[in-house]
Amino acid sequence: MRGPRPLSRRQFLGAAAGAVAAAIIGCGEGGEEAPPAPILGGGQRPARGGVLRLPGFEAAVLDTLDPHQTQFGPIYSAHSSIFSKVLRYEDVLQGVITTDIAAAMPEVIGDPPLEYVVRLRPGVRFHRPSQLLGGTPTREESLVGGRELTAEDVKFSLERQMNESSPRRPWYYRAYQYKVIDRVEVIDRYTLRLVLKEPTAPFLHFLADTNAFIVPREVVDRNDEMNRQEAMIGTGPFVWAGLKVLETARFVRNPEWFGWGQPELGRPYLDGYISIFAPDDALMEAAFRQKQLDAALYYANPRWVLQVRSELPEVQAVDAGFSAWVNIRLVVDRPPFNDPRLRRAIHLATDRQQIIDAFWQGWGRFHGPVNPLLHWALPEQELLSRPGYRTGPGREEDLREARRLYEAAGRPPLEITFSNLPPYIGEYAPMYQRHLQTVLGAAVSVRVVPQHELAEGHLRGTLLFTFAYDNGWIDLDDWLYPYFHSRGTKNSFRLSDPQLDRLLEAQRREFVLERRRELGWEIQRYLLDHVLARIDLVTPINLWVAWPYYRNFRPYVFFGTSYQLVDAWLDPTHPSFRGRPSG
Repeated sequence: MRGPRPLSRRQFLGAAAGAVAAAIIGCGEGGEEAPPAPILGGGQRPARGGVLRLPGFEAAVLDTLDPHQTQFGPIYSAHSSIFSKVLRYEDVLQGVITTDIAAAMPEVIGDPPLEYVVRLRPGVRFHRPSQLLGGTPTREESLVGGRELTAEDVKFSLERQMNESSPRRPWYYRAYQYKVIDRVEVIDRYTLRLVLKEPTAPFLHFLADTNAFIVPREVVDRNDEMNRQEAMIGTGPFVWAGLKVLETARFVRNPEWFGWGQPELGRPYLDGYISIFAPDDALMEAAFRQKQLDAALYYANPRWVLQVRSELPEVQAVDAGFSAWVNIRLVVDRPPFNDPRLRRAIHLATDRQQIIDAFWQGWGRFHGPVNPLLHWALPEQELLSRPGYRTGPGREEDLREARRLYEAAGRPPLEITFSNLPPYIGEYAPMYQRHLQTVLGAAVSVRVVPQHELAEGHLRGTLLFTFAYDNGWIDLDDWLYPYFHSRGTKNSFRLSDPQLDRLLEAQRREFVLERRRELGWEIQRYLLDHVLARIDLVTPINLWVAWPYYRNFRPYVFFGTSYQLVDAWLDPTHPSFRGRPSG
């Protein structure tokens, strides 16, 4: 079974309501309360059993199922519970890295380090889905199911993304991380040595990053792809149980999981979880109120979440920032956007508060070159004092300057390509068109295209001015190096700036955290003052609600952290559990 084809806007919108309803109804068949699961110990110790039901976009695969080639967050959230990594983030916001399949943190050799020795946990085994789901083992499972993960698997997974001759080379968006490796040496079954070309401060992060998954060679085909549901065989805490496009992605507990060295805890406590495609506020609210969803957040209208919180004060309520953000991309090596005056005019003219109000009714934040959640970001007070981000009298000054710069750049017509996903991006196009026409006096045309077409246009450099969502990242290097270095894998702007390259390389060599952060601030100021190839706009504030019986609830702030569901559990003894449909 191949991976899903990219979705058009019509497919997304046309299927959404029916798919949400079908998925939710399917999850709650019978309408009976689930029987109590056995308690491990007394008090508030986690209970084993039950299937968690969550809203998510994993069922809307926008490019590929291949965990090394996708660039879209929802699907690598699914990957993060299926596949393991050498290291993982224990706390993404605080930058705390710990072990995953590594038995201990890597041994670091050199000052500054050029070698890392990784020792793996023995006994980590690849999934055997048929033993949990029934049926005949697939070809992929027959090849790899139950096999122990070894150092050769880590070597393959790293070198796959280092391979310059792969026919899929343009789709390895994180190749910039693995280019720093000179060679990977397998010492024995559980040990390997990674030798770098030069000291690289974020290298441990590269081993823990969002898509640093370890995959078995056996599931990768001759074209260097694993874009198939049958290939979703990893060593993580959950096993892929199937995808229904625009409905559900399902995962079941891996009873053979190595448990991060604590198998006696019996994690995951859940029998599994279901990610339900739910891009509809009315259906989301109804499903949450009926306990067909155990947690929920608004899609575009936060009012219902606020109402639920008011009516049901017992629910868990969390306002959470989100790592994804909306930006404009410009191709800067050809007219008209090779003129920095024009790029700055667009930056100054764009009304970020208007976008927040149009998308999320005011629940959002202004976004600079790095997400404001992270300590790498420019201090918020500084960002909000900069042209383009100012409000009040400063805003009026920015608008006048935008008009002056646009006219000085020769008043070129502007053609803007908007993504169709989420739909409110494309729906905003006419408002943004009118805004630029008014502020700049420009001739502006807009069009909305499928997300996969926009991604291909970025890859080929055929779309000069785009407006879309982008995924958010963890480390400073992820936010800046692949986008703005002249050899960056995400440099769709065709940007080449030697001074910027030197700064981006310098932050990679700086191992002192505070000095590296200051270098990051210097880069961000340079981007805002001199570059503006990627004009960063806004990021949402997600309003979550969760029923109290959902223990260890953590709203996702970053895509790719679903492995944290190993600590979640359903408490059937809590009064709020009464009336929850079984399934």
